[in-house]
Amino acid sequence: MRLVVLLALVLCAVGCRSTSISYRFTPSPLELLVQERPGSPIVARVLVGIPGAQRQGGRSNGLPEMLVSIRIENKSTETIRFDPSRSVLVGSDLAEFGEAKSNPAGVLNIPAGGDESVLVRYPFPQDGSLEAPLLTGVNLQFELDHGGQPVEVSVTLERNEPNVIYEPYPAFTFGAGYYYGW
Repeated sequence: MRLVVLLALVLCAVGCRSTSISYRFTPSPLELLVQERPGSPIVARVLVGIPGAQRQGGRSNGLPEMLVSIRIENKSTETIRFDPSRSVLVGSDLAEFGEAKSNPAGVLNIPAGGDESVLVRYPFPQDGSLEAPLLTGVNLQFELDHGGQPVEVSVTLERNEPNVIYEPYPAFTFGAGYYYGW
C-alpha cells in the first residue's frame, strides 16, 4: 500500500508542471477615458487588467499566454466597435506578443450607454517558459471604431514584483574591533 501511495505522489510531482503564474501589474485595473481628440467629449471609459499568464488549454506543455481583461463602457451616443484580434501587446523588451485570441471571439458592438468585457490571450514571444521573459511592463494598443472614426488607444502597465520581506541579519562584532553587518 505504501508503495502505491509513494508511486502516485512521484507520478503527480513529475506530471505537475505549473500551468499558470501570477503577474501583477499596476495600476490594476488601469482606467482610461477615451476622446477622439483633446477637448472633445469622452467617447468611452476603458478598464484594463492583467489577471496573469496561463499555458494554452491549461496543459503543462502548452505555450504560455498573457491574459488581459478589457472592459469598454460606451459614453457616447453612437455604437462603438472593438476588434480584439487587431490589438497588439508589446513587452518591456519591445518584443511583440503573438496574435490575440478573445473570449468572446469576434468584434464587439457596444451600443450607446452599454458596456462589454472581453478576455484576450496573447501568446508569449519567448521559448514557452512562463518565467522566461523579463516583463517589467507591457503596452497594449488597439482601436475603437466610433461612428466610422477610428480612435487609437495605447495603455502601459508596470509589473509589480511580489512583496519580498527581508529578514535583517544580526550585526557581529569580532575581537579585533571590526564590525561586520548589513
